[in-house]
Amino acid sequence: MPVRSITTESAMRVEPVSDGFAAIVSGVDLATVAGGPLADQVRDLHRDYPVLAFADQVLDATAFAGFSRVFGDLEIDEHLPQFAHPDHREVIILSNVDAEGRPDPESAGRGSAWHADSTYKPNPCAHTLLYALEIPDHGGGTLFADMYKAYDTLPEDIKRAIDGRSARHLFGSGPAEGGVAPLKEDQQDLLPAVEQPVVICHPETGRQALRVNPLHTVDIIGLKRSESDALLKAIFDHATKPEFIYHHHWRVGQVVIWDQRCTLHRAEAAYPMNQRRRLLRTKICGAQ
Repeated sequence: MPVRSITTESAMRVEPVSDGFAAIVSGVDLATVAGGPLADQVRDLHRDYPVLAFADQVLDATAFAGFSRVFGDLEIDEHLPQFAHPDHREVIILSNVDAEGRPDPESAGRGSAWHADSTYKPNPCAHTLLYALEIPDHGGGTLFADMYKAYDTLPEDIKRAIDGRSARHLFGSGPAEGGVAPLKEDQQDLLPAVEQPVVICHPETGRQALRVNPLHTVDIIGLKRSESDALLKAIFDHATKPEFIYHHHWRVGQVVIWDQRCTLHRAEAAYPMNQRRRLLRTKICGAQ
């Protein structure tokens, strides 16, 4: 699909990409959106585009959290306090260097498996936002997969097999290898296994989307383990086909928000460790 430009009533400019799954937005200062007339416009825009990238932002952690609250209350990851911003525990620092500025090679693999955030919690988050502070010159992107289209194009026999079923989710316990920060026993105790529908109806758009992911989904309830494993593999292979994927190449100052209820994502994790990658992250609480 060729990129087309849309000019809104404000100075905000929207360029759809990836067949309308994502859009690049320019001409708006996100520090001024919260509580202002653009808040509704930005929320409406995000319903149309599950992935939105806002260019050329200059934000501190307070302003980033303030913009994030345009979409709802902020989720706090109680099980990962070591990554929290020192002044804002609802803001997570994602970095390939530790607190002393030393390279942290293990960080590159975190988030590198396909997943949706927080599906291992009873009420998974609705959205995630990232703000790029430092980005390597290559290999540090993020890939997003469209779970609306993945469900719509599933073979009918698979749709019938998963109709009305639920799946068990447990932090980092799906078939994907790696991709999560290792938890201590007391941290893991905060996250018992939960059940989620295999397919959800998005509460705002009414569209159906796949809700399982390779990193956190263990099995489909009510099936033999061998049957569940085979069915999940077929779903994951289908859901991550190239035609459903938008590859976002980061630039410093960008803020990206994506809807966790209709996407999967993973870090590209192919950058040299002598280049810094540092972003801020917030997550928006889902429905209770």
